[in-house]
Amino acid sequence: MKKILSLTMMIFSLSVFAKGAPVEDFQIWVPINTNVKLGDNLRGFLEIQPRIGHNAESLDTGIVRPALGWAFNDNWTVWGGYLLQAQRNSSTNDYNLENRAWQGITYKRKFGDNVFEMRNRLEQRFLPHNGDISHRWRTRFRIEHMFVDTPWSLIGSEEIFVNLNNNENDPQLQAGASQNRGYVGVGYRFNPNFQVETGYLNQYTFSFDNKADKSNNVWMTNFNLNF
Repeated sequence: MKKILSLTMMIFSLSVFAKGAPVEDFQIWVPINTNVKLGDNLRGFLEIQPRIGHNAESLDTGIVRPALGWAFNDNWTVWGGYLLQAQRNSSTNDYNLENRAWQGITYKRKFGDNVFEMRNRLEQRFLPHNGDISHRWRTRFRIEHMFVDTPWSLIGSEEIFVNLNNNENDPQLQAGASQNRGYVGVGYRFNPNFQVETGYLNQYTFSFDNKADKSNNVWMTNFNLNF
């Protein structure tokens, strides 16, 4: 974990030194995550996520992400799913659609009052106006500390995105680290089936040409439903 954080900071430093300060925006993300136990091993998942950008003035992105999973045990689950993302084009005010297939595996385990989770996803991105498939790998480490005898918890996560192939049609879709997300927040569990967590997320996107990188300062509130 320390090596990953050190590598991330080094990439940040080199990027800022080479291109200057990143372009910043304030956004609000509101993911609604529903996990359903469909059988002894079969799991269902649905995420609906609006994102409000341009200094929290307009709805820029909408995401729908359904999936099916298979739980081998209490720790390991494999997933396969689909994503539809509508993202507003600021120059034309239209929404571009991205279709995405993805496969994932998660490891989750409780250590005392802490819950550790590692999530890996492989994505095949079918992007608008782009005939080539963009392949991407992403890994997230998440830790939640549960405060004893209270419904409150403290949450932190780190996720890195890596493009696995060069895309001839888009200079921003080249092989290499493409994005980093760091998050810290608090959670409140109303009951075993419903939790709300809210906090700050920094989404840092690396540019593969001479343009400045992007740094989105995001206030994110998750609604987590488990059945």
